[in-house]
Amino acid sequence: MLAMPTNIQLIVLLGTRLAVAFYAVGMQLTEMSVMGFRTSVTVFRRPAGGLRWVIIPTIHMGHADYYWAIWQRLRSCQVVIAETWDGPSSTGMVYANAMRLARQRAGRDLVAQDIDYGALGVPIIFPDDYLAPDAGPDRQMSRAERVTATVVTPILALHMALTGDGDWFGTTRLDINDLTEVPRDAVDRKRDDLLLGVLREIDGEFAAEDIEVAVVFGALHMPIVVRELAGKLGYRVMPGAQWLTAIDYDEPPHLRKPTLDGWMDW
Repeated sequence: MLAMPTNIQLIVLLGTRLAVAFYAVGMQLTEMSVMGFRTSVTVFRRPAGGLRWVIIPTIHMGHADYYWAIWQRLRSCQVVIAETWDGPSSTGMVYANAMRLARQRAGRDLVAQDIDYGALGVPIIFPDDYLAPDAGPDRQMSRAERVTATVVTPILALHMALTGDGDWFGTTRLDINDLTEVPRDAVDRKRDDLLLGVLREIDGEFAAEDIEVAVVFGALHMPIVVRELAGKLGYRVMPGAQWLTAIDYDEPPHLRKPTLDGWMDW
């Protein structure tokens, strides 16, 4: 977690395109390297078959094609459980703008997380929607969010400029695995409880169904989700996990522009 005085939080992660990665510390959900930051896409299913959980930890800022890839993966899911609301992340906007303002190494071409869940045409569940902003039409941020972001961005940019020697992002350890213990306050615990409650309810009703249910949440929420699935609920990891590049250091921008459809073989 990257904490600032404004309590804005960001999760940024990386991985390599491997089968499910198991380390001495557990199953890797995110990784970081000298090349950049990526996040995993992992499927869980019981040995007897039935319901499949598609676990997608996210960050709140990244390259546009990263969020497009997530949206493409969600197209095969029958239900999506997502974080807070169907709209752009104000947290991601603050961090992306601050990195550009501070001329950080990884700051080029970054956008705020903005996955158009409504366009998927499937049921979307927001367990923590009590935190949803008073959004404007067409999935736009509220005026209050925009004002807050405008005020906070230069403060965060100054912090970045004064730390990390131009690579503030790369100096932050953000590897997360299923055993990672994340400090939680009362709000975090409430959100986690609501999320786990939805998982248990869906499992109780649809465990035998041949469907995919995606969980798209910030990566710091995912260790407890994985422990719930692999522990109490008895799910196992399926082979063939995918890894998505959220932020890279050296890849030319033109290589990150996907076609409109079918650019990834899911």
